[in-house]
Amino acid sequence: MTEHQQPNPHICCVDPATGREIPTPNETVICLGNFDGVHRGHRELIRKAREWRDRDFPGAACGVFCFRELSSDFLASNPPAHLTTPEERMRQFSEAGAEFVLLADFSAIRDLSPSDFAVDCLRKTCRCVAAVCGFNYRFGKNAVGNADLLKKLLGAPLFVCEAVIDGGEPISSTRIRSALKEGRAEDAARMLGRPYAIEGAVCHGKELGRQLGFPTANQNFPVNAVIPRFGVYVSSCTVNGKTYRGVSNVGVHPTVDDPNTAANCETYILGYRGDLYGKVLRVAFLRFLRPEKPFSSVEALREQIAADASAAREE
Repeated sequence: MTEHQQPNPHICCVDPATGREIPTPNETVICLGNFDGVHRGHRELIRKAREWRDRDFPGAACGVFCFRELSSDFLASNPPAHLTTPEERMRQFSEAGAEFVLLADFSAIRDLSPSDFAVDCLRKTCRCVAAVCGFNYRFGKNAVGNADLLKKLLGAPLFVCEAVIDGGEPISSTRIRSALKEGRAEDAARMLGRPYAIEGAVCHGKELGRQLGFPTANQNFPVNAVIPRFGVYVSSCTVNGKTYRGVSNVGVHPTVDDPNTAANCETYILGYRGDLYGKVLRVAFLRFLRPEKPFSSVEALREQIAADASAAREE
């Protein structure tokens, strides 16, 4: 078997800045992980890898190896919701400095022995000359491999990063999900390194907000996305390259809708004028204002929206 095998059909190399498939570089410094959220801990891996590459492996490209689908989607009986869509994850990789992303099909890789994964997959197929992983990294069939075993098997230098600490505990995707579910948007933003956001086309709603004098943009949450605690948030809204302050309601609109309605995000964008239907809107959740609640009348709802907008203006 040659050092550089033929391309593996279950692994493709992608430019994170464009999303286009590219040839695997001849030499790679690879960051290993699941990378849901591409949070501050993940970004530290990429930062360390780039620093190491620049010093000791100047001929290599620096990037990420991860699964196209999150491994938890396959391994957990009740998989956790996702902090990033595939497109958002790529964007965050690019912003963090990854020059390539090696996307692997989990179903095709999951049963590899630790040795086959380290030697055949990383070293030979992915052309790894050095790797970086977190202190709790696991690999191989049934996740039997750890960082110590990878050091022995890889045949290339491995740097193991310590945890990035926030509030006395390691930053993790699990902690960030919990913060969002509890409405702690600021805590989630601190661990992510940016506010949690959704992005998608504006769809038609009941247009009640328009009738109340507060036209709103309705969005569905991406499939499998984390839905923050129901309630009203101060938000940052980006459309057509411009950013505005907004007030976003996450929930089911109990004053006017059946409580069994699927949750969505409805945003009043301060200072925006124009038709948003069909346009792509990015909504970042900055601060939780209040829980979602039913109102005794539509007029009471209108008064509350005005108060929420006033609070957002003062941010």
